[in-house]
Amino acid sequence: MGSVKYYLGRALQLIGLATISAVVLMFFSQMSMEPLLMWSLVGACEFYGGTWLLGDQEG
Repeated sequence: MGSVKYYLGRALQLIGLATISAVVLMFFSQMSMEPLLMWSLVGACEFYGGTWLLGDQEG
């Protein structure tokens, strides 16, 4: 079960990083700030959720 948590945590981190990177690229387009804020919050939650899963595995 530990390896499933590890890969799920890493996958969440990568998805979160990709989401935050997409927000940075969309910042330079003609998007309004509200969707950018929402997507950046989603990306941060994904990334830190994955980090929490990886940290939870060590304890």
